[in-house]
Amino acid sequence: MAADAVASGLRDRRVWRKHLPSLALWALWLVSRTVLYLIGTVPRLAGDVGLYQHWYVCCLSRHAFPSADPMWQYPPGAGFVLWLPGRLPGSYLNDFALLAIGCDLAVTIVLVAASRRSGSRAGAWYWVCGVPVLGPLAIDRLDMIPVMLSVTALCAAGRGGIRGGVLAAATAVKAWPVMLLAGTAPGQWRRILPALAAGLTAIAFLRGPTMSFLAHQDARGTEIESAVAVPFMIWRLVGWHGSIVYKYGAWQLSGEYSGLARDASRVSLLLIAASVTVWCLLTARGRIQWRPVFAADAPLAVTLLVLVASPVLSPQYMLWAVGLAAVCLAARQTTQRPAALAILTAALLTVVVFPTGWQSLLGGSALVTGILAARDALLAVAAAASCWRLLSAARSRGENRVQVHEVSRRSGPRVRRPG
Repeated sequence: MAADAVASGLRDRRVWRKHLPSLALWALWLVSRTVLYLIGTVPRLAGDVGLYQHWYVCCLSRHAFPSADPMWQYPPGAGFVLWLPGRLPGSYLNDFALLAIGCDLAVTIVLVAASRRSGSRAGAWYWVCGVPVLGPLAIDRLDMIPVMLSVTALCAAGRGGIRGGVLAAATAVKAWPVMLLAGTAPGQWRRILPALAAGLTAIAFLRGPTMSFLAHQDARGTEIESAVAVPFMIWRLVGWHGSIVYKYGAWQLSGEYSGLARDASRVSLLLIAASVTVWCLLTARGRIQWRPVFAADAPLAVTLLVLVASPVLSPQYMLWAVGLAAVCLAARQTTQRPAALAILTAALLTVVVFPTGWQSLLGGSALVTGILAARDALLAVAAAASCWRLLSAARSRGENRVQVHEVSRRSGPRVRRPG
């Protein structure tokens, strides 16, 4: 009897130790998200939710888009997302925060499920710890919804049709998830493209006022937080004769040589688009030795490049990188660990700049300008490291394949001559 009791106690202890990390993960999620909800639903800290509510009252509740408002810069699918909190009981602010936290919960569940397949909880822990770093920005902006859809699409990498459909839904809310196509495996293009094309075709039929967001996006200038604006922000400290102005919902560069930043951004984005197209063509034709981890690693690399090159780098965009990095870390063989660490550090610096030091930045503070420059430099380093490690992994696999082929050719069976 005593031996049975001891054995039972040992089994209970092993079960407890097995489940302790999961319990700790969910306890941290519950505490951190409760704090985020309490802070994020304070009206004066609610960020863009007040604007979303205004759009709902004046337009979305009447089944129309706020197309005349230059701050409406979202694809048509965002209209449904912003309409939904207004149809729920309670205040718009509270319901929007609950919607965002619900999407956050879905991301966590997907990453935990992925960890059971790969054996690595690093992705789930990264997400649970990374979201609070951004503070209320994570739940009082629209971005949590497309991040949730993007994470779901990446974790469904083996199911091309499902991934294409979810990717189309994410792109209908915000345009950036289209970059996930860089992680398409060679044999999945035929399943992903039809589902994606069907979703995008449905969006394209919404012509007229619903597509005004394209004109509003194109009219935007260079945000002062963007990497291409950093030289001008530093120059501003020592006598740049330009200025910063508030347009289209953001503070932008204006005046002397500011057009150069916009032109540099456009050229960089075109080069990135060309490079990604070449990558996709090479993988589709089997010219690059594919690895399963590339399904998440490649989209993260492309997203980091676009963030660095873009003329718009709003603080909430860091949530994109955090979500994609979490998916990468869910795989033990990922190449993106250094980039993920740099992203988390950059997210912390982002919060120091906005909202903490925002007024000081507008006033020309050298300290906050330096922190902004450090953040953007860190993102550039993360993008470079991400691409380097991705290409190195692809090249090493290709070289190994060639070496194996050469060895097998040289060591093939020899035919003995008669006699």
